[in-house]
Amino acid sequence: LAAAILSTSFSVRTPNDDTKPLDYEFAIKAEKSEGDFTWSFKRDWERELGEKYEDNVWKFNQKSGILYGGLDYVDKESKDIKYITYNLGLVHKSGFKAGLSVKDNEPLLSSGFKLKTKKDDIEYNFDLSLKTDFENNNIYNVKSEIKKWFGKFNIFGLYKHEYYNKKEDFQFKVGVGVKL
Repeated sequence: LAAAILSTSFSVRTPNDDTKPLDYEFAIKAEKSEGDFTWSFKRDWERELGEKYEDNVWKFNQKSGILYGGLDYVDKESKDIKYITYNLGLVHKSGFKAGLSVKDNEPLLSSGFKLKTKKDDIEYNFDLSLKTDFENNNIYNVKSEIKKWFGKFNIFGLYKHEYYNKKEDFQFKVGVGVKL
């Protein structure tokens, strides 16, 4: 768990239907984003228009030289998005990657770009991932995050957009994190 980051966020909003109770979302996340072996576990509990949902996203990645391999497990009840991909490919030190992903025994072209920069106590992360068979299976993810560190604690702003076969999940969050 060395260099692991734990974070949480909570939001409350008025629903689009005034007859329903307030919508909310509570999220916890543990991740290790540095080094050759990275992982992320995230769970959300939310209520939207009176319906309760649990969302889970787990990712594991191993890099060895220019090769990478990994697994993405996404189960978002709230958006009816569920899939597992197994990933293998090449990664360049500049952050570009290209390879093959397999979802439900179907091969997908996988490509992406990652940028991570830190100056003083400000950290910025950008991640773009595209997986497609150019027909029925299309998974696009964009994530942008900025963190302001105060010792082991941070305040973050997160923009995330996931597109999965005509289903979308868009999020903007502000939260607090702590580095163990």
